[in-house]
Amino acid sequence: MALILREQQGRLAESPRLLEQFTLGVLNDIQRLQAADPAVPEPACVVLAMLMCWSPARRGFEYAQPLEMWRWLHSAFGDPVTREAGTADFDLAPLDRTLRNDTWTALAQSALITLAPILFHLNTTAQSAEDLARQLCPPVLVLCRAQIARGSVPVVEAAVQLVKYLVRQEQRSDACELGHVLEKLLYTRPDHPMAGAIAVLLAGEQPPITHRQPDWIAHWALGHLTLNPYTVLALRTITAVRMSAPELAAFFPTVLSQLETVVALVEQEEDAAQRSRDRGRVWSMSGPLVHTLLQAGNVEQLMQWLSVWYGVEPGERRSGRCVLLAAGGSRAWYRPQTAPESEGDTALVRLTAGMNAALGKSLVTHGLSDAALTTPATGRKSFEYVAELEEALLAYLDVADLAEYASSEKAEAFVSTLPSLTPVQSLLARRHGPVLPLAVSLRQPLPDRPVAAVQLWCGDAPFAQAEAEVLKTVFSYAGIRCDIVNGDEVTRTNFLASYERDDYDVLWVAAHGRHPLMDPDDSSILLTSTEQVPLQELAAAPLPSTAQRRLLVLNTCDSAAANAQGPYDDHGLARSVAGPRQAVIGHLWPVPGGAAVVFGALLACELADGSGFAEAFEEALRAFQDTWPNLARRFGDRGLGAQIAEALDDFRDPTLLDWGSPAFLE
Repeated sequence: MALILREQQGRLAESPRLLEQFTLGVLNDIQRLQAADPAVPEPACVVLAMLMCWSPARRGFEYAQPLEMWRWLHSAFGDPVTREAGTADFDLAPLDRTLRNDTWTALAQSALITLAPILFHLNTTAQSAEDLARQLCPPVLVLCRAQIARGSVPVVEAAVQLVKYLVRQEQRSDACELGHVLEKLLYTRPDHPMAGAIAVLLAGEQPPITHRQPDWIAHWALGHLTLNPYTVLALRTITAVRMSAPELAAFFPTVLSQLETVVALVEQEEDAAQRSRDRGRVWSMSGPLVHTLLQAGNVEQLMQWLSVWYGVEPGERRSGRCVLLAAGGSRAWYRPQTAPESEGDTALVRLTAGMNAALGKSLVTHGLSDAALTTPATGRKSFEYVAELEEALLAYLDVADLAEYASSEKAEAFVSTLPSLTPVQSLLARRHGPVLPLAVSLRQPLPDRPVAAVQLWCGDAPFAQAEAEVLKTVFSYAGIRCDIVNGDEVTRTNFLASYERDDYDVLWVAAHGRHPLMDPDDSSILLTSTEQVPLQELAAAPLPSTAQRRLLVLNTCDSAAANAQGPYDDHGLARSVAGPRQAVIGHLWPVPGGAAVVFGALLACELADGSGFAEAFEEALRAFQDTWPNLARRFGDRGLGAQIAEALDDFRDPTLLDWGSPAFLE
């Protein structure tokens, strides 16, 4: 039965929603069958549930989607977890009884081994599923000890991920025991399908879990194994991190050349979402080297590395200095040559927990706790947790020092490896620091177009009509043409056609936005209840070739959010279309209608007064944090008092969840 059902899952592998529906249906049938007929053996249901959850869990593993991994792993050992479910209870007693059943033990062991690599990879990279990993570690360790010497690929794959987990849990004796067996397997069977993964594991762990030194293992593997370019990059990066400064300077061209090879392979991927996830894997692989270059304050080599990773030729690279944000232990910001060693993840765990509580979103990033991950991804904000979130943000990101450094060094851009929803620009504005652009491209932006023509797409979101009236007034006073598209003309086809033309200096969308955390590839601009622009189509739409860049304003919920599931992922509505020829302004989070109109009005006023795109955003963001009386006076002086009164009243008591949302990307 399992083989038949797995065959059907294979047919649905390229249709995630159908695969999900089919698997949930099977799991529900298993539960109903066991409840209806006591004669059905419990072990049969246990094994079948594990085998059914492997396919979608493995897909999440291969597509770098930790939420999906977490969901299906918990479904394998408890009630099926739907996209709407906020918690996942599981009971491993049935599995324990099955593993002790002479008839079923072999099948149960096989099913557990296939799920183990996914579980321990998830825990190591996302610090998630803590309880499940802790309880399953002993039986998986027993199975690996008993079977690893035979070299079975599923067992070796499980052992590789388990060793990483054991090292992180400071169970060094168990990690070394498996490490020694893996080391022997590597030397005696260099043609093993997992040889490259074994080499990366053994060469990368410090302190060593092997008989020979990790550097020797890396050198041996590069000379004796047939390796794919990704594994070669991993081994060369591991080698580079341990070199002295002179050695690294001499070796850097070699590892940089390997990065160029890998990036060229990544860029051959046609699907934008998968290409972004692949880039995330490369970034995760090179993280230790990036951290080393930060510690050394080696700006030139760091920029060379980032430029290759972004696919930017030296002549295209941004001019000016860059402020670099990276998660280095418990702090998110550090000056060059002051990068701390890993200090634990306390501040980052607090940040993700605070965001999850306040935003109703499940964020996945290094340091995420299991409790935070199980928060329902509803997208509904909870103002009860605003203070907690703001305190966590300030503990995680040294905003004052960042603002001072950015001002004194005249830095021009961020290369950010922060969790993608961190409101760094708003926090800098509040600290009166420079509100620098968030760079999703290292290419030098084109000059801004003078704003002479604006097109506003007015959807059916609350306050959209009010926003249209305000913009019409502001731009008409300045002699700027403002064409409003509404009613039956607001269609996906019409929007994409206009997006690809060069008729307007600013395209502005006042509508709904959608960024589902369980399925971020399904993000879209919801123009109306029946018309939407999917992320994939927006990202694939060509931009007009011009000598100056235009501005896209997505004054919608979640438009500046990105897929936060991978180690780094820039696949999101604003992030996927920002670059040298188009700056994008959007919102990191859900934004209330009144707040959207107030911010939109402030931005329009700055653009109408002739400010450049980044300057207009900065001034609008500063004003957005002003007191209510000052805002009312500002709008009254512009002749907008009556038009914006209702929206401004809705914005009377803003919190971080209102003023922290806008973001400028280029």
